[in-house]
Amino acid sequence: MTDVRVEQAELDRGVPMMYRDFGAYVRLAHDPQQIDEAAALALLCLRMPQLVGNLEVRRVP
Repeated sequence: MTDVRVEQAELDRGVPMMYRDFGAYVRLAHDPQQIDEAAALALLCLRMPQLVGNLEVRRVP
C-alpha cells in the first residue's frame, strides 16, 4: 500500500496538478480551481499505474 498525501495548492494556469514520488509515499498537489481531487487522483493513477488498487489517501492541510 502506498500513501498518497493530497494537498490543495494554487498552481499556474494549465498546471492542474503536480506530484512527486518519494518511494514510500507520493505527494500530490492539485489546484481546486482547475481540477477536483478525484480527477487529480485519476490522473495520478494514469501516470503511476502501479498505484491502481494500491493506494491510501491522506489529506494534508
